[in-house]
Amino acid sequence: MTAAIDIEELKRECERARERVAADPDDALAARELREVVRRFALAAPHRPQSLPEPAPDVATARKLVSEGKLEEAEIILRKHLKSFRHDFPAMHLMAEIAAKCDLREDAERILREAARIHAGSVAAWTSLGTTLHRIACEKDYPEFVHRAVDALDQALTLNPEFEPALAYKAAVFIQTRGLDRAREALERLLAMCPRASMHWLNYGYVLKTVGEFGKAVSAYRTSAALDKTNGAAWWGMADLKIAKFFEFDIEDMEAALESMGPAEAFRIEICFSVAKALDQAGAYERAARWLEEGNRLRAASPSPEASGVGSGLEFNKRTYSPAFYSKRKGWGDPRPDPIFIVGMPRAGSTLVEQILASHSAIEGTEELFILHQLENELCREHPSKTPEYLVSSLSESDFTALGARYLELATRSRQTDKPLFTDKNPANWRYLGLIHCMLPNAKIIDVRRNPMDCCFANYGQHYRSGANFTYDQKELGRYYAEYVEIMRHFDEVLSGRVHRLIHDDLVDNFEHEVRRLLDYVGVPFEETCLRFYETQRPVHTPSSEQVRRPINRSGFGRWRNYEPWLSPLRDALGEAATNWRS
Repeated sequence: MTAAIDIEELKRECERARERVAADPDDALAARELREVVRRFALAAPHRPQSLPEPAPDVATARKLVSEGKLEEAEIILRKHLKSFRHDFPAMHLMAEIAAKCDLREDAERILREAARIHAGSVAAWTSLGTTLHRIACEKDYPEFVHRAVDALDQALTLNPEFEPALAYKAAVFIQTRGLDRAREALERLLAMCPRASMHWLNYGYVLKTVGEFGKAVSAYRTSAALDKTNGAAWWGMADLKIAKFFEFDIEDMEAALESMGPAEAFRIEICFSVAKALDQAGAYERAARWLEEGNRLRAASPSPEASGVGSGLEFNKRTYSPAFYSKRKGWGDPRPDPIFIVGMPRAGSTLVEQILASHSAIEGTEELFILHQLENELCREHPSKTPEYLVSSLSESDFTALGARYLELATRSRQTDKPLFTDKNPANWRYLGLIHCMLPNAKIIDVRRNPMDCCFANYGQHYRSGANFTYDQKELGRYYAEYVEIMRHFDEVLSGRVHRLIHDDLVDNFEHEVRRLLDYVGVPFEETCLRFYETQRPVHTPSSEQVRRPINRSGFGRWRNYEPWLSPLRDALGEAATNWRS
Protein backbone atom coordinates (compact mmCIF):
# COMPACT_ATOMS: atom_id res chain seq x y z
CA MET A 1 0.00 0.00 0.00
CA THR A 2 2.83 2.37 0.89
CA ALA A 3 4.61 1.69 -2.41
CA ALA A 4 1.43 2.50 -4.39
CA ILE A 5 1.02 5.78 -2.52
CA ASP A 6 4.68 6.66 -3.14
CA ILE A 7 4.28 5.97 -6.85
CA GLU A 8 1.19 8.16 -7.07
CA GLU A 9 3.04 10.96 -5.29
CA LEU A 10 5.98 10.56 -7.66
CA LYS A 11 3.56 10.77 -10.57
CA ARG A 12 2.21 14.06 -9.20
CA GLU A 13 5.76 15.35 -8.69
CA CYS A 14 6.51 14.54 -12.33
CA GLU A 15 3.46 16.49 -13.45
CA ARG A 16 4.38 19.50 -11.34
CA ALA A 17 7.94 19.39 -12.71
CA ARG A 18 6.61 19.24 -16.28
CA GLU A 19 4.45 22.26 -15.61
CA ARG A 20 7.48 24.23 -14.40
CA VAL A 21 9.49 23.32 -17.49
CA ALA A 22 6.56 24.18 -19.76
CA ALA A 23 6.23 27.57 -18.08
CA ASP A 24 9.95 28.35 -18.57
CA PRO A 25 11.92 25.94 -20.80
CA ASP A 26 15.09 27.99 -20.16
CA ASP A 27 15.01 27.25 -16.42
CA ALA A 28 17.94 24.89 -15.82
CA LEU A 29 16.83 24.08 -12.26
CA ALA A 30 13.35 23.05 -13.43
CA ALA A 31 14.83 20.93 -16.25
CA ARG A 32 17.20 19.14 -13.85
CA GLU A 33 14.40 18.57 -11.34
CA LEU A 34 12.19 17.03 -14.06
CA ARG A 35 15.00 14.70 -15.12
CA GLU A 36 15.59 13.48 -11.57
CA VAL A 37 11.97 12.96 -10.53
CA VAL A 38 11.12 11.14 -13.80
CA ARG A 39 14.05 8.79 -13.26
CA ARG A 40 12.96 8.06 -9.69
CA PHE A 41 9.46 7.38 -10.98
CA ALA A 42 10.75 5.00 -13.68
CA LEU A 43 12.86 3.08 -11.16
CA ALA A 44 9.90 2.73 -8.81
CA ALA A 45 7.73 1.07 -11.44
CA PRO A 46 9.38 0.33 -14.81
CA HIS A 47 7.25 0.24 -17.96
CA ARG A 48 6.42 -3.24 -19.19
CA PRO A 49 4.97 -2.66 -22.65
CA GLN A 50 2.21 -4.78 -24.05
CA SER A 51 2.79 -6.12 -27.54
CA LEU A 52 1.20 -8.23 -30.21
CA PRO A 53 2.17 -11.91 -30.09
CA GLU A 54 5.24 -12.81 -32.12
CA PRO A 55 4.29 -14.36 -35.48
CA ALA A 56 5.19 -17.96 -36.19
CA PRO A 57 8.70 -18.42 -37.66
CA ASP A 58 7.30 -19.18 -41.13
CA VAL A 59 5.21 -16.01 -41.06
CA ALA A 60 8.20 -13.94 -39.94
CA THR A 61 10.21 -15.40 -42.84
CA ALA A 62 7.39 -14.56 -45.26
CA ARG A 63 7.21 -10.99 -43.90
CA LYS A 64 10.93 -10.57 -44.60
CA LEU A 65 10.47 -11.89 -48.15
CA VAL A 66 7.60 -9.45 -48.73
CA SER A 67 9.80 -6.56 -47.60
CA GLU A 68 12.36 -7.71 -50.18
CA GLY A 69 9.73 -7.84 -52.94
CA LYS A 70 9.79 -11.66 -53.18
CA LEU A 71 6.04 -12.06 -53.14
CA GLU A 72 5.74 -15.49 -54.79
CA GLU A 73 8.21 -17.07 -52.38
CA ALA A 74 6.38 -15.51 -49.43
CA GLU A 75 3.00 -16.77 -50.69
CA ILE A 76 4.29 -20.34 -51.05
CA ILE A 77 5.52 -20.33 -47.43
CA LEU A 78 2.25 -18.84 -46.16
CA ARG A 79 0.05 -21.33 -48.03
CA LYS A 80 2.02 -24.20 -46.54
CA HIS A 81 1.79 -22.64 -43.06
CA LEU A 82 -1.98 -22.09 -43.36
CA LYS A 83 -2.52 -25.77 -44.20
CA SER A 84 -1.32 -26.59 -40.69
CA PHE A 85 -2.58 -23.45 -38.94
CA ARG A 86 -5.64 -22.62 -40.99
CA HIS A 87 -6.88 -19.57 -39.10
CA ASP A 88 -3.58 -17.99 -38.04
CA PHE A 89 -4.46 -14.30 -38.30
CA PRO A 90 -0.91 -12.91 -38.89
CA ALA A 91 -0.60 -15.30 -41.85
CA MET A 92 -4.07 -14.40 -43.17
CA HIS A 93 -3.36 -10.69 -42.91
CA LEU A 94 -0.03 -11.06 -44.70
CA MET A 95 -1.72 -13.03 -47.49
CA ALA A 96 -4.18 -10.14 -47.90
CA GLU A 97 -1.29 -7.71 -48.03
CA ILE A 98 0.38 -9.75 -50.78
CA ALA A 99 -2.87 -9.85 -52.75
CA ALA A 100 -3.18 -6.07 -52.50
CA LYS A 101 0.42 -5.60 -53.64
CA CYS A 102 -0.46 -7.71 -56.69
CA ASP A 103 -3.51 -5.48 -57.37
CA LEU A 104 -5.89 -8.32 -56.44
CA ARG A 105 -8.07 -6.09 -54.32
CA GLU A 106 -11.10 -8.38 -54.28
CA ASP A 107 -8.96 -11.26 -52.99
CA ALA A 108 -7.44 -9.00 -50.32
CA GLU A 109 -10.89 -7.86 -49.24
CA ARG A 110 -12.17 -11.44 -49.04
CA ILE A 111 -9.26 -12.58 -46.86
CA LEU A 112 -9.57 -9.59 -44.54
CA ARG A 113 -13.34 -10.07 -44.12
CA GLU A 114 -12.85 -13.75 -43.35
CA ALA A 115 -10.11 -13.02 -40.81
CA ALA A 116 -12.31 -10.42 -39.09
CA ARG A 117 -15.23 -12.90 -38.91
CA ILE A 118 -13.14 -15.76 -37.51
CA HIS A 119 -11.27 -13.66 -34.95
CA ALA A 120 -14.09 -11.31 -33.97
CA GLY A 121 -13.33 -11.71 -30.27
CA SER A 122 -9.55 -11.27 -30.43
CA VAL A 123 -8.07 -7.89 -29.48
CA ALA A 124 -4.72 -8.88 -31.01
CA ALA A 125 -6.35 -9.89 -34.29
CA TRP A 126 -8.29 -6.61 -34.58
CA THR A 127 -5.10 -4.67 -33.88
CA SER A 128 -3.21 -6.66 -36.51
CA LEU A 129 -6.06 -6.05 -38.95
CA GLY A 130 -5.83 -2.31 -38.32
CA THR A 131 -2.10 -2.22 -38.96
CA THR A 132 -2.49 -4.34 -42.10
CA LEU A 133 -5.23 -2.13 -43.52
CA HIS A 134 -3.08 0.94 -42.88
CA ARG A 135 -0.04 -0.59 -44.59
CA ILE A 136 -2.17 -1.46 -47.61
CA ALA A 137 -3.64 2.05 -47.66
CA CYS A 138 -0.15 3.57 -47.78
CA GLU A 139 1.19 1.08 -50.31
CA LYS A 140 -1.72 1.11 -52.76
CA ASP A 141 -3.24 4.57 -52.28
CA TYR A 142 -6.53 3.23 -50.89
CA PRO A 143 -7.58 6.17 -48.68
CA GLU A 144 -10.76 4.46 -47.53
CA PHE A 145 -8.59 1.74 -45.93
CA VAL A 146 -7.28 4.34 -43.47
CA HIS A 147 -10.79 4.80 -42.05
CA ARG A 148 -11.26 1.04 -41.92
CA ALA A 149 -7.92 0.71 -40.12
CA VAL A 150 -9.10 3.12 -37.44
CA ASP A 151 -12.40 1.22 -37.16
CA ALA A 152 -10.47 -2.04 -36.63
CA LEU A 153 -8.29 -0.44 -33.94
CA ASP A 154 -11.42 0.93 -32.26
CA GLN A 155 -12.88 -2.57 -32.27
CA ALA A 156 -9.74 -3.81 -30.52
CA LEU A 157 -10.10 -1.04 -27.93
CA THR A 158 -13.76 -1.92 -27.42
CA LEU A 159 -12.63 -5.41 -26.44
CA ASN A 160 -9.80 -4.05 -24.27
CA PRO A 161 -9.72 -0.24 -23.75
CA GLU A 162 -6.21 -0.49 -22.29
CA PHE A 163 -4.55 -2.49 -25.07
CA GLU A 164 -1.43 -0.41 -25.60
CA PRO A 165 -0.47 -1.50 -29.18
CA ALA A 166 -3.93 -0.62 -30.56
CA LEU A 167 -4.04 2.81 -28.94
CA ALA A 168 -0.42 3.59 -29.90
CA TYR A 169 -1.00 2.65 -33.53
CA LYS A 170 -4.22 4.63 -33.64
CA ALA A 171 -2.33 7.71 -32.43
CA ALA A 172 0.33 7.12 -35.10
CA VAL A 173 -2.31 6.91 -37.84
CA PHE A 174 -3.85 10.21 -36.76
CA ILE A 175 -0.43 11.89 -36.67
CA GLN A 176 0.25 10.69 -40.20
CA THR A 177 -3.16 11.80 -41.48
CA ARG A 178 -2.90 15.16 -39.65
CA GLY A 179 -5.78 14.45 -37.32
CA LEU A 180 -3.83 16.09 -34.52
CA ASP A 181 -6.72 16.63 -32.10
CA ARG A 182 -7.57 12.93 -32.22
CA ALA A 183 -3.89 11.97 -32.05
CA ARG A 184 -3.50 14.11 -28.95
CA GLU A 185 -6.57 12.56 -27.34
CA ALA A 186 -5.23 9.05 -28.01
CA LEU A 187 -1.77 9.91 -26.70
CA GLU A 188 -3.14 11.46 -23.52
CA ARG A 189 -5.14 8.29 -22.88
CA LEU A 190 -2.01 6.28 -23.59
CA LEU A 191 0.14 8.31 -21.20
CA ALA A 192 -2.46 8.01 -18.45
CA MET A 193 -2.13 4.23 -18.86
CA CYS A 194 1.62 4.07 -19.56
CA PRO A 195 3.33 7.15 -18.07
CA ARG A 196 6.74 5.44 -18.08
CA ALA A 197 6.85 4.83 -21.87
CA SER A 198 9.55 6.98 -23.47
CA MET A 199 8.23 6.59 -27.03
CA HIS A 200 4.72 7.75 -26.11
CA TRP A 201 6.13 10.94 -24.55
CA LEU A 202 8.18 11.43 -27.71
CA ASN A 203 5.10 11.27 -29.94
CA TYR A 204 3.18 13.53 -27.57
CA GLY A 205 6.00 16.08 -27.80
CA TYR A 206 5.77 16.01 -31.59
CA VAL A 207 2.03 16.74 -31.53
CA LEU A 208 2.48 19.57 -29.03
CA LYS A 209 5.24 21.28 -31.02
CA THR A 210 3.25 20.91 -34.24
CA VAL A 211 0.29 22.81 -32.79
CA GLY A 212 2.58 25.46 -31.30
CA GLU A 213 2.64 24.51 -27.61
CA PHE A 214 6.41 24.67 -27.38
CA GLY A 215 6.86 24.80 -23.61
CA LYS A 216 4.75 21.68 -23.17
CA ALA A 217 6.61 20.05 -26.06
CA VAL A 218 9.95 20.63 -24.33
CA SER A 219 8.62 19.10 -21.11
CA ALA A 220 7.37 16.05 -23.04
CA TYR A 221 10.67 15.59 -24.86
CA ARG A 222 12.60 16.00 -21.59
CA THR A 223 10.38 13.36 -19.98
CA SER A 224 11.05 11.00 -22.87
CA ALA A 225 14.82 11.49 -22.65
CA ALA A 226 14.81 11.12 -18.85
CA LEU A 227 13.00 7.79 -19.17
CA ASP A 228 15.54 6.62 -21.75
CA LYS A 229 18.65 8.74 -22.33
CA THR A 230 19.51 6.61 -25.40
CA ASN A 231 16.25 7.67 -27.08
CA GLY A 232 17.88 9.82 -29.74
CA ALA A 233 14.54 10.80 -31.23
CA ALA A 234 13.64 12.55 -27.95
CA TRP A 235 16.91 14.49 -27.89
CA TRP A 236 16.52 15.38 -31.54
CA GLY A 237 12.89 16.40 -31.02
CA MET A 238 14.12 18.99 -28.55
CA ALA A 239 17.07 20.05 -30.73
CA ASP A 240 14.79 20.36 -33.75
CA LEU A 241 12.65 22.87 -31.89
CA LYS A 242 15.51 25.35 -32.49
CA ILE A 243 14.45 27.50 -29.53
CA ALA A 244 14.80 24.80 -26.85
CA LYS A 245 17.75 25.34 -24.53
CA PHE A 246 20.25 22.64 -23.59
CA PHE A 247 22.27 22.58 -20.37
CA GLU A 248 25.60 21.07 -19.39
CA PHE A 249 23.90 18.04 -17.79
CA ASP A 250 22.11 17.40 -21.11
CA ILE A 251 25.45 17.30 -22.91
CA GLU A 252 26.80 14.92 -20.26
CA ASP A 253 23.77 12.64 -20.66
CA MET A 254 24.01 12.58 -24.45
CA GLU A 255 27.75 11.95 -24.53
CA ALA A 256 27.33 9.19 -21.92
CA ALA A 257 24.60 7.65 -24.07
CA LEU A 258 26.88 7.74 -27.11
CA GLU A 259 29.64 6.02 -25.15
CA SER A 260 27.24 3.24 -24.17
CA MET A 261 25.88 2.69 -27.68
CA GLY A 262 27.31 0.61 -30.48
CA PRO A 263 28.35 2.32 -33.73
CA ALA A 264 25.37 0.94 -35.65
CA GLU A 265 22.57 1.64 -33.15
CA ALA A 266 19.73 3.52 -34.81
CA PHE A 267 19.43 6.35 -32.28
CA ARG A 268 23.16 7.11 -32.34
CA ILE A 269 22.80 9.34 -35.40
CA GLU A 270 20.11 11.49 -33.82
CA ILE A 271 22.11 11.92 -30.62
CA CYS A 272 25.16 13.00 -32.65
CA PHE A 273 23.14 15.79 -34.27
CA SER A 274 21.53 16.71 -30.94
CA VAL A 275 24.75 16.98 -28.95
CA ALA A 276 26.21 19.07 -31.79
CA LYS A 277 23.28 21.47 -31.41
CA ALA A 278 23.79 21.61 -27.64
CA LEU A 279 27.52 22.30 -28.05
CA ASP A 280 26.74 24.97 -30.63
CA GLN A 281 24.55 26.72 -28.07
CA ALA A 282 27.46 26.53 -25.60
CA GLY A 283 29.87 28.03 -28.16
CA ALA A 284 31.98 24.84 -28.28
CA TYR A 285 32.16 24.89 -32.07
CA GLU A 286 35.09 22.52 -32.58
CA ARG A 287 33.46 19.76 -30.50
CA ALA A 288 30.15 20.47 -32.24
CA ALA A 289 31.83 20.14 -35.64
CA ARG A 290 33.24 16.73 -34.69
CA TRP A 291 29.83 15.39 -33.68
CA LEU A 292 28.24 16.86 -36.82
CA GLU A 293 30.83 15.10 -38.93
CA GLU A 294 30.18 11.83 -37.10
CA GLY A 295 26.39 12.11 -37.44
CA ASN A 296 26.57 12.91 -41.13
CA ARG A 297 29.11 10.12 -41.74
CA LEU A 298 26.85 7.57 -40.08
CA ARG A 299 23.75 8.81 -41.91
CA ALA A 300 25.52 8.80 -45.28
CA ALA A 301 26.68 5.20 -44.78
CA SER A 302 23.23 3.73 -45.48
CA PRO A 303 21.05 6.26 -47.30
CA SER A 304 17.81 5.34 -49.00
CA PRO A 305 17.99 5.78 -52.77
CA GLU A 306 17.07 9.11 -54.28
CA ALA A 307 14.36 9.10 -56.92
CA SER A 308 15.57 9.06 -60.50
CA GLY A 309 12.80 9.64 -62.98
CA VAL A 310 11.04 12.43 -64.82
CA GLY A 311 12.41 15.13 -62.51
CA SER A 312 16.07 14.20 -62.39
CA GLY A 313 19.22 15.98 -63.38
CA LEU A 314 20.49 19.12 -65.04
CA GLU A 315 21.22 17.50 -68.40
CA PHE A 316 17.80 15.83 -68.52
CA ASN A 317 16.05 19.16 -67.90
CA LYS A 318 18.13 21.01 -70.50
CA ARG A 319 17.65 18.31 -73.15
CA THR A 320 13.94 17.79 -72.55
CA TYR A 321 12.42 21.14 -71.63
CA SER A 322 13.40 23.37 -74.52
CA PRO A 323 11.56 26.40 -76.01
CA ALA A 324 10.38 24.13 -78.84
CA PHE A 325 9.02 21.59 -76.31
CA TYR A 326 6.86 24.25 -74.65
CA SER A 327 5.84 25.91 -77.89
CA LYS A 328 4.34 22.64 -79.08
CA ARG A 329 2.48 22.15 -75.77
CA LYS A 330 1.20 25.67 -75.18
CA GLY A 331 -2.17 25.65 -73.40
CA TRP A 332 -1.95 21.99 -72.40
CA GLY A 333 -2.83 20.71 -68.95
CA ASP A 334 -5.52 21.39 -66.37
CA PRO A 335 -6.17 25.17 -66.39
CA ARG A 336 -7.19 25.53 -62.74
CA PRO A 337 -4.96 28.00 -60.85
CA ASP A 338 -5.41 26.50 -57.37
CA PRO A 339 -1.90 25.34 -56.41
CA ILE A 340 0.96 27.57 -55.28
CA PHE A 341 4.20 25.60 -55.40
CA ILE A 342 6.91 26.84 -53.03
CA VAL A 343 10.21 25.31 -54.14
CA GLY A 344 13.91 25.62 -53.44
CA MET A 345 16.43 24.11 -51.06
CA PRO A 346 15.35 22.82 -47.64
CA ARG A 347 16.13 25.31 -44.86
CA ALA A 348 15.83 28.24 -47.31
CA GLY A 349 12.71 29.79 -45.76
CA SER A 350 9.91 27.95 -47.56
CA THR A 351 7.94 27.38 -44.34
CA LEU A 352 8.09 31.10 -43.60
CA VAL A 353 6.77 31.92 -47.07
CA GLU A 354 4.02 29.34 -46.68
CA GLN A 355 3.03 30.85 -43.32
CA ILE A 356 2.87 34.33 -44.87
CA LEU A 357 0.65 33.07 -47.69
CA ALA A 358 -1.49 30.97 -45.33
CA SER A 359 -2.21 34.17 -43.38
CA HIS A 360 -4.18 35.43 -46.41
CA SER A 361 -7.93 34.89 -46.50
CA ALA A 362 -7.84 33.34 -49.98
CA ILE A 363 -5.00 30.86 -49.41
CA GLU A 364 -4.92 27.59 -47.47
CA GLY A 365 -1.55 26.43 -46.19
CA THR A 366 -1.43 22.66 -46.54
CA GLU A 367 2.16 21.47 -45.97
CA GLU A 368 4.80 19.52 -47.86
CA LEU A 369 2.91 17.37 -50.32
CA PHE A 370 4.58 14.45 -52.06
CA ILE A 371 2.06 14.16 -54.87
CA LEU A 372 4.47 14.96 -57.69
CA HIS A 373 6.82 12.24 -56.47
CA GLN A 374 3.86 9.84 -56.42
CA LEU A 375 2.88 10.80 -59.98
CA GLU A 376 6.48 10.31 -61.09
CA ASN A 377 6.52 6.81 -59.61
CA GLU A 378 3.22 5.97 -61.29
CA LEU A 379 4.50 7.11 -64.68
CA CYS A 380 7.71 5.12 -64.31
CA ARG A 381 5.81 1.98 -63.26
CA GLU A 382 3.47 2.31 -66.24
CA HIS A 383 6.40 2.71 -68.65
CA PRO A 384 9.27 0.75 -67.04
CA SER A 385 11.40 0.47 -70.17
CA LYS A 386 11.17 4.12 -71.26
CA THR A 387 13.83 6.73 -70.65
CA PRO A 388 12.67 9.83 -68.76
CA GLU A 389 13.17 11.95 -71.90
CA TYR A 390 11.05 9.63 -74.05
CA LEU A 391 8.41 9.26 -71.35
CA VAL A 392 7.85 13.01 -70.91
CA SER A 393 8.03 13.76 -74.63
CA SER A 394 5.48 11.05 -75.45
CA LEU A 395 2.79 12.34 -73.09
CA SER A 396 -0.19 13.70 -75.00
CA GLU A 397 -2.34 16.75 -74.27
CA SER A 398 -4.93 14.54 -72.59
CA ASP A 399 -2.19 12.86 -70.55
CA PHE A 400 -0.99 16.19 -69.16
CA THR A 401 -4.56 17.28 -68.45
CA ALA A 402 -5.21 14.01 -66.62
CA LEU A 403 -2.00 14.44 -64.59
CA GLY A 404 -3.04 17.94 -63.54
CA ALA A 405 -6.51 16.74 -62.57
CA ARG A 406 -5.07 13.81 -60.61
CA TYR A 407 -2.71 16.14 -58.75
CA LEU A 408 -5.65 18.34 -57.72
CA GLU A 409 -7.75 15.34 -56.72
CA LEU A 410 -4.95 13.93 -54.53
CA ALA A 411 -4.36 17.37 -52.99
CA THR A 412 -7.94 17.45 -51.68
CA ARG A 413 -6.93 14.79 -49.13
CA SER A 414 -4.64 17.32 -47.45
CA ARG A 415 -7.06 20.24 -47.60
CA GLN A 416 -9.28 21.39 -44.74
CA THR A 417 -11.00 24.49 -46.22
CA ASP A 418 -12.71 25.68 -49.40
CA LYS A 419 -10.32 28.61 -49.98
CA PRO A 420 -9.66 29.03 -53.70
CA LEU A 421 -5.85 28.65 -53.50
CA PHE A 422 -3.57 26.32 -51.56
CA THR A 423 0.15 25.85 -51.06
CA ASP A 424 2.37 22.85 -51.73
CA LYS A 425 5.66 23.64 -50.03
CA ASN A 426 7.67 20.54 -50.80
CA PRO A 427 11.03 22.22 -51.58
CA ALA A 428 12.18 19.39 -53.86
CA ASN A 429 9.39 20.12 -56.34
CA TRP A 430 11.86 22.28 -58.28
CA ARG A 431 12.94 18.95 -59.78
CA TYR A 432 9.48 18.73 -61.42
CA LEU A 433 9.18 22.30 -62.61
CA GLY A 434 9.14 21.28 -66.26
CA LEU A 435 6.33 18.83 -65.61
CA ILE A 436 4.36 21.29 -63.44
CA HIS A 437 4.16 23.84 -66.24
CA CYS A 438 2.70 21.28 -68.67
CA MET A 439 0.17 19.73 -66.30
CA LEU A 440 -0.87 22.86 -64.35
CA PRO A 441 -0.02 25.83 -66.59
CA ASN A 442 -1.76 28.39 -64.36
CA ALA A 443 -0.29 27.23 -61.04
CA LYS A 444 2.07 29.65 -59.32
CA ILE A 445 5.69 28.70 -58.64
CA ILE A 446 7.76 30.52 -56.01
CA ASP A 447 11.49 29.85 -55.78
CA VAL A 448 12.68 30.69 -52.25
CA ARG A 449 16.46 31.12 -52.25
CA ARG A 450 18.90 31.65 -49.41
CA ASN A 451 22.60 32.48 -49.18
CA PRO A 452 24.31 29.18 -50.11
CA MET A 453 26.64 28.89 -47.13
CA ASP A 454 23.86 29.73 -44.65
CA CYS A 455 21.45 27.39 -46.41
CA CYS A 456 23.83 24.46 -46.91
CA PHE A 457 25.22 24.61 -43.39
CA ALA A 458 21.68 24.64 -41.99
CA ASN A 459 21.05 21.44 -43.96
CA TYR A 460 24.34 19.88 -42.86
CA GLY A 461 23.31 20.40 -39.23
CA GLN A 462 19.78 19.07 -39.76
CA HIS A 463 18.91 15.42 -39.18
CA TYR A 464 16.28 14.32 -41.69
CA ARG A 465 14.66 11.03 -40.79
CA SER A 466 14.23 10.17 -44.47
CA GLY A 467 15.11 11.63 -47.84
CA ALA A 468 17.39 14.64 -48.32
CA ASN A 469 20.31 12.24 -48.72
CA PHE A 470 22.35 14.95 -50.42
CA THR A 471 22.70 16.81 -47.11
CA TYR A 472 25.02 14.30 -45.40
CA ASP A 473 28.17 14.96 -47.43
CA GLN A 474 29.57 18.47 -47.86
CA LYS A 475 30.70 17.89 -51.45
CA GLU A 476 27.38 16.39 -52.51
CA LEU A 477 25.49 19.15 -50.69
CA GLY A 478 27.42 21.88 -52.50
CA ARG A 479 26.97 20.18 -55.87
CA TYR A 480 23.23 19.78 -55.24
CA TYR A 481 22.80 23.48 -54.46
CA ALA A 482 24.79 24.43 -57.58
CA GLU A 483 22.66 22.10 -59.75
CA TYR A 484 19.47 23.57 -58.32
CA VAL A 485 20.64 27.09 -59.26
CA GLU A 486 21.57 25.95 -62.77
CA ILE A 487 18.22 24.22 -63.37
CA MET A 488 16.31 27.28 -62.20
CA ARG A 489 18.39 29.43 -64.56
CA HIS A 490 17.43 27.12 -67.40
CA PHE A 491 13.73 27.59 -66.69
CA ASP A 492 14.22 31.36 -66.35
CA GLU A 493 15.37 31.22 -69.99
CA VAL A 494 12.78 28.87 -71.48
CA LEU A 495 9.83 30.05 -69.34
CA SER A 496 10.70 33.69 -68.76
CA GLY A 497 8.69 35.22 -65.91
CA ARG A 498 7.00 31.95 -65.00
CA VAL A 499 8.76 31.58 -61.63
CA HIS A 500 8.75 34.21 -58.90
CA ARG A 501 12.13 34.36 -57.15
CA LEU A 502 12.09 35.40 -53.51
CA ILE A 503 15.47 35.88 -51.85
CA HIS A 504 15.18 34.99 -48.17
CA ASP A 505 17.78 37.58 -47.18
CA ASP A 506 15.79 40.34 -48.95
CA LEU A 507 12.54 39.15 -47.39
CA VAL A 508 14.03 39.58 -43.92
CA ASP A 509 15.65 42.94 -44.68
CA ASN A 510 12.78 44.51 -46.66
CA PHE A 511 9.82 42.57 -45.41
CA GLU A 512 6.71 44.49 -46.43
CA HIS A 513 8.05 45.29 -49.91
CA GLU A 514 8.80 41.61 -50.59
CA VAL A 515 5.44 40.46 -49.20
CA ARG A 516 3.61 42.89 -51.49
CA ARG A 517 5.63 41.63 -54.49
CA LEU A 518 4.78 38.06 -53.50
CA LEU A 519 1.04 38.68 -53.23
CA ASP A 520 1.02 40.60 -56.52
CA TYR A 521 2.59 37.58 -58.23
CA VAL A 522 0.07 35.18 -56.68
CA GLY A 523 -2.72 37.53 -57.82
CA VAL A 524 -4.39 38.29 -54.50
CA PRO A 525 -4.84 41.69 -52.82
CA PHE A 526 -2.53 42.74 -50.02
CA GLU A 527 -3.73 41.90 -46.50
CA GLU A 528 -2.13 43.15 -43.28
CA THR A 529 -2.48 39.71 -41.71
CA CYS A 530 0.33 38.51 -43.98
CA LEU A 531 2.70 40.87 -42.16
CA ARG A 532 1.58 39.36 -38.85
CA PHE A 533 2.05 35.79 -40.06
CA TYR A 534 3.31 34.70 -36.62
CA GLU A 535 -0.20 35.21 -35.22
CA THR A 536 -1.74 32.72 -37.65
CA GLN A 537 -2.81 29.55 -35.84
CA ARG A 538 -2.29 26.40 -37.90
CA PRO A 539 -0.37 23.14 -37.51
CA VAL A 540 3.18 23.32 -38.89
CA HIS A 541 4.89 19.95 -39.34
CA THR A 542 8.32 21.04 -40.62
CA PRO A 543 11.49 21.78 -38.61
CA SER A 544 10.65 25.51 -38.77
CA SER A 545 7.42 25.10 -36.79
CA GLU A 546 8.46 27.38 -33.93
CA GLN A 547 10.41 29.87 -36.05
CA VAL A 548 7.37 30.89 -38.12
CA ARG A 549 5.49 31.74 -34.93
CA ARG A 550 7.91 34.58 -34.18
CA PRO A 551 8.24 37.95 -35.95
CA ILE A 552 10.68 38.13 -38.84
CA ASN A 553 14.29 38.11 -37.64
CA ARG A 554 17.87 37.44 -38.72
CA SER A 555 18.51 34.41 -36.51
CA GLY A 556 20.70 31.90 -38.33
CA PHE A 557 22.28 34.49 -40.63
CA GLY A 558 26.05 33.90 -40.84
CA ARG A 559 25.97 30.99 -38.38
CA TRP A 560 28.15 28.96 -40.73
CA ARG A 561 31.09 31.29 -40.04
CA ASN A 562 31.53 29.68 -36.63
CA TYR A 563 32.40 26.49 -38.54
CA GLU A 564 34.34 27.99 -41.43
CA PRO A 565 37.56 26.03 -40.68
CA TRP A 566 35.67 22.75 -41.26
CA LEU A 567 33.58 23.73 -44.32
CA SER A 568 36.10 24.02 -47.14
CA PRO A 569 34.73 20.91 -48.99
CA LEU A 570 31.30 22.59 -49.10
CA ARG A 571 32.61 25.92 -50.36
CA ASP A 572 34.74 24.23 -53.04
CA ALA A 573 31.79 22.10 -54.23
CA LEU A 574 29.55 25.17 -54.59
CA GLY A 575 31.94 26.63 -57.15
CA GLU A 576 30.71 29.87 -58.66
CA ALA A 577 27.33 29.41 -56.95
CA ALA A 578 29.04 30.33 -53.66
CA THR A 579 28.97 33.98 -54.76
CA ASN A 580 26.74 34.04 -57.86
CA TRP A 581 23.51 32.61 -56.52
CA ARG A 582 20.82 35.29 -56.62
CA SER A 583 19.84 34.75 -60.25
